[in-house]
Amino acid sequence: MPISPRPDARALLRRAAHDVMSSSVLLDPRRRRHLAVLCVALAVTVFGYVLLQPRKVRVQADGHEMVVTTHRAHDSAVLRGAGVSLRPGDRVTALVSPGADVLRVDRARTVSLHVDGAVYLVRTHAVTIDQLLAEADVAISARDSVVQDGELVSVNAPVDPPRLFATHAPAGDAHHGSDAITIEVRRAVPFTIVEDGRTTVSTSSRQTVAEALREAGVIIGPGDAVTPPLTSTLDEDARINVRHATPVTVTLPHDHTVLYTLSATVGEALAAAGIGIPQGAYIDPPPETPVRAGMSVRVVQLSASSDVAREYLASGTVYRADPSLPPGETRTVPGHDGVRVRRYDVTYVNGREVGRTLVREYYDPKPVDTVIYYPVQRRDAGQAPPASAGRVLRVYATWYNPASSGRSPSDPAYGHTATGAVVTYGIVAVDPNVIPLGTKMYIPGYGYAVAADTGGAVKGYVIDLGFPDGVQVDWQSQWVEITILS
Repeated sequence: MPISPRPDARALLRRAAHDVMSSSVLLDPRRRRHLAVLCVALAVTVFGYVLLQPRKVRVQADGHEMVVTTHRAHDSAVLRGAGVSLRPGDRVTALVSPGADVLRVDRARTVSLHVDGAVYLVRTHAVTIDQLLAEADVAISARDSVVQDGELVSVNAPVDPPRLFATHAPAGDAHHGSDAITIEVRRAVPFTIVEDGRTTVSTSSRQTVAEALREAGVIIGPGDAVTPPLTSTLDEDARINVRHATPVTVTLPHDHTVLYTLSATVGEALAAAGIGIPQGAYIDPPPETPVRAGMSVRVVQLSASSDVAREYLASGTVYRADPSLPPGETRTVPGHDGVRVRRYDVTYVNGREVGRTLVREYYDPKPVDTVIYYPVQRRDAGQAPPASAGRVLRVYATWYNPASSGRSPSDPAYGHTATGAVVTYGIVAVDPNVIPLGTKMYIPGYGYAVAADTGGAVKGYVIDLGFPDGVQVDWQSQWVEITILS
């Protein structure tokens, strides 16, 4: 219901003057002078009534509302009288409400915009970052990144970032002056990748060589050589050389290990790994054999009995799906190495073997593979959680597996997360400042998962999806909208 307008002083004066003049034409000059004085007195009375009549104003500012009674007519004077100061960019909206005028103050946010080597202090009412950049006439390419208060965000993220799992109550002029929101546009720079002799040209706005390689889809594994180092800053037109190590399984008399080597021959690989050859032992295949992916090397130590040959057989590790396991859990059935024993009748001439006849062959013990059961990945279940299940969050999702840690499989910590869980389906690495450990979530195209790991490259709105070793990974790093489950 609109407020009734205050009387128009000029209309009242015109009406009074008309009435006086209508009657004065009938009077003599002396009486006309008396009527003129009366007219002036009437005008002063009307102006005093109209101009000095107080008005009620409801002032809404900084989350508070107050009602003031004032004789001031100008809105800025009313706000000053209410103790509300205006800053550049603030908006004042006059509204109509029953019983009082309404002045609403909408504060502009202060943003420190860093782009193309320049810093701009902007006062804005933009809701999202892309709106802010459009106001500033800043264009964004596909590989450019936006960093908000030190964290990687999408361009449609809010200018004033939400504080997940915490309360945030702005008071007064939040983000004013030194508390301004910092938004940085990092431009993608070109660089060259030389991977095992193959040259690729790419672009990235990530800060380090490791992040740029991950974005380009280059996975760095144990033993790989990268120049410049992974922690180096990515420079424009940088040339990154990547040499992938070759995995070689080495079976020792009482143990076995996996080497990730850049050496050319078996002998060089063993020497580089510090594996010595005991007296009376031999290498199969010979030391001069070229290294190839997936090969097995045995260091065979003959026993004191010349009529017995023992061949040490390394057990393997196999992965099998178990539909009964919940996301993020695994079950391990340990195996063990084995020994094939061959007994011979051996004939020597002058200490030199000249004949050998196999008498018996058996295993002592027989090798048994270690079996790691992992949960079945339900990607195509076709049912996402309802919209009311929790908060929707847009993040950049990459992937990793136990081999991504850079540890040797013989390391006791191999494949274990920061919380002690085993890396598999349903385990997700997060930045605890954004998503606390233990948070359950639903990820489109991946399934249900739990935040149970951290990582040096997992900062801000970046998550890493866990996969077990030995499975084909078809996940592509991308922005996705995940659901934080209540």
